[in-house]
Amino acid sequence: MNVVINLLFFLLPILSSFWIAQTFNPLSSYQPLHAIDGAALYKKELPNGNEAYLQVIDLRKIHIDQIIGKVDNMGINEGKYYQGESKYYSPFFKRHLFSEVAEEYKKLYSNNVFSIINCSFFEQYESSTQLSFPIKLNGVVISGGNSPYGPIKQPKDKYYSNIRLKALVWDNKQAYITDYNQVSGVPLNQNRVKNAIVTYRYSDHPAKILAQNQANKYQVIGTLDKDGVKGDELLLIMTVNKATLDEAADLLRKLGVKGDIITVDGGRSTYLFNSQNGNIIVPQLSNPQENPAFRNLPHYLGFRKTIKNQVAPKILIGQLTAKVLPKKDQPYLILWRDNFDSDVSIKLYDGNKLIQNISSRTASDGVYEWIPRISVEEGYFIRISSWKDRNIFGDLQL
Repeated sequence: MNVVINLLFFLLPILSSFWIAQTFNPLSSYQPLHAIDGAALYKKELPNGNEAYLQVIDLRKIHIDQIIGKVDNMGINEGKYYQGESKYYSPFFKRHLFSEVAEEYKKLYSNNVFSIINCSFFEQYESSTQLSFPIKLNGVVISGGNSPYGPIKQPKDKYYSNIRLKALVWDNKQAYITDYNQVSGVPLNQNRVKNAIVTYRYSDHPAKILAQNQANKYQVIGTLDKDGVKGDELLLIMTVNKATLDEAADLLRKLGVKGDIITVDGGRSTYLFNSQNGNIIVPQLSNPQENPAFRNLPHYLGFRKTIKNQVAPKILIGQLTAKVLPKKDQPYLILWRDNFDSDVSIKLYDGNKLIQNISSRTASDGVYEWIPRISVEEGYFIRISSWKDRNIFGDLQL
C-alpha cells in the first residue's frame, strides 16, 4: 500500500500539469511566427487593430549579447545610481542606427541570430548619450546611470524620490528580477552577477505615472519557470504596438508570469528585429522634420543560439567621429565585439611602436576597463587581437 501511495504522490504533479496543458493553453490565441531550438516569436491581435509580439527565450539554449555604443566621454563622477550619487562614472555612449546594428550582428553570428531589441532608457538626444540607469556587461559595471526620473536627492518629479528600481539579472541558466540597491550596488556589485540591467518596474514608468498611462509602443519583460525546478529559465519579452503598460503587463500575467515585470526603453525608440521576419517594429520619427538621429540608439540586446558559430572569426570595433583620448589615472572602457570563445590581447601602439601591453591575455567578452598610468597621445591606437591568431584583430584609433 505504501508503494502505491508513494507512486500516486509522484505522479500527481505530472498528471495535474498534463491535465492543465490539455484544458488551457495560454498561447492558443497567439500566432507562431518563428521558432528555433530555445526561442520562439509569436504575434497576438489586440483590440482596435493593435498588435503584440511575444518572445519566449530559453536561457539554457540562447545567449544574450549587450550591444553598446562606443565611449565618447567617460562622465567621471557623474553616475547617480551606483554605490552612491555622483560617485561613479556615467559614460556617454555613441548611438548607433538600428539597421547598422542588425547588419553587424548578422555579420558576426550569421544563422545563429534570432532577434534584437532596444534596451536601456536614455534622455539625451545628441550623437552620444548617457544611459538612465546602471548596467553590468560581462562582469563590468559600465555605467552608473544619469536619469533625473529616479530616486535621487532632487528628482524632476517628487514621485520618483522613493521608488524602488529593479534589476534584471541573467546567465546561461536562468534570469531573475529583484530589487536594486543604489547605495550598495546590490546585486550588480556581486561577483557572480555578470550581466544585468537596472530599470523601472512597469508601473513606475513615467508614461504611466506622469503621462496618464497612455497607449504607446512598449517592451515589458518577465521571467517564467519551465521545468518545475527552482529558477526561471525562460525570459518573456512582450512588445506592444499600441497599448498601455498595464495592458502589456497583463498579457504576461496571463501567460503565467507571477514575479516582477519590468519595462525597457519604449515609445518612439521601440525596436524589434527577427531573423526570419526582419524589422517588425522600428524607431519612428514624430514628424518629417525631426532629426533622423532619433533612430540611433545606444544599447541593444541581441539573442542568438549558443552553439559554435560557423562564421569566420572577427573582431569589430566601431570608430568615433571625434577622437577621445583616455586620461591618465582615470578609468576608460574598451569595448568591442567578436564571435569566438578564445582569449584576446589588448595593446597600445603608436604606429608600429608598442607603447603598452594593456592586457597580455583577457577574455573575449567585449569589455575591458583600463586605467592608463601614462599620458595617451592623439594618433595612438588600441589593438585587440585573438590570443591564438594575431592576424585576427581590430583597431580603435585614438
